[in-house]
Amino acid sequence: MAGAPAACSSAPSRHAPTGPCHEHVPVVAHRPIAERTWRIRIESPALAAAALPGQFAMLRLPGRTDPLLARPLAVYDVFPGPDGRPRYVDFVYAVHGRFTPALAGLPPGVELAVWGPLGNGFDPPPVGHLVLVAGGIGQTALLALARERSGQVRYGSPARVRPTVGRITFCWGGRTAAVFGDVADFEAAGCEVRLATLDGTTGLRGTVVDLLDALAADGTLGAAGTLRVATCGPDPMMAAVARWTAAHGIPCDASLETPMACGVGICFTCVAPIRDADGGWDYRRTCVEGPVFDAARIVW
Repeated sequence: MAGAPAACSSAPSRHAPTGPCHEHVPVVAHRPIAERTWRIRIESPALAAAALPGQFAMLRLPGRTDPLLARPLAVYDVFPGPDGRPRYVDFVYAVHGRFTPALAGLPPGVELAVWGPLGNGFDPPPVGHLVLVAGGIGQTALLALARERSGQVRYGSPARVRPTVGRITFCWGGRTAAVFGDVADFEAAGCEVRLATLDGTTGLRGTVVDLLDALAADGTLGAAGTLRVATCGPDPMMAAVARWTAAHGIPCDASLETPMACGVGICFTCVAPIRDADGGWDYRRTCVEGPVFDAARIVW
């Protein structure tokens, strides 16, 4: 069973630990980027150096009992300081529930309690065409993967080397155009960006699966044998993507957004039903054995 995160320093001179750490860190930037969506940047050299694509961190407002528990947020991306070393970590979140309304609008200088990086992220094998599929706020788990596989950034400590891909397509579905924030991040990461909205205010009118159907029909996606999908978003949307990829013979990795309390495998509140090799299934902890699973193994 996973243990509690170790304490660590956010001082720039310290090397990042190999495992998750707990620290109080300052907010250095915080702004709205879309409808009820905010982007927050913290200063944490330890987390910035260690985080891998698809991992997450637990964030908590120190000194407050409402909300009492921390909340998991996917690491959106990391950025260097003036010395060129990883120093800052960005998270993007939608405002709902109890924690994020309290978080929204916190000014720079306020400290947050953070522990991470946590979980097993994305690490797809070499592929010719990587298709990233997001629904709602699911894009937060996918940007770092795009930047890594386009060859722009090496993540982790020590920095890992992963194969680049010849082509990355980012498909994002939402209720309306107002929910899409910082789309240019994915364009700068080398992605071909395709959008879908339920109300037709931008991109294709329909769901992100309708968008996949359209791209497959016009030949944009290419041959199934060259493709791999990575997806994150609401469970019903990811279940639909999993069915679509299975029907087309395309491997798919899904990052689950299961609610969790501890983030380190102790509380067992984030379990998800995952199929075993023998065809049965058992519960797996999303925080330590996920959040990324083979979509075909998830019992949706």
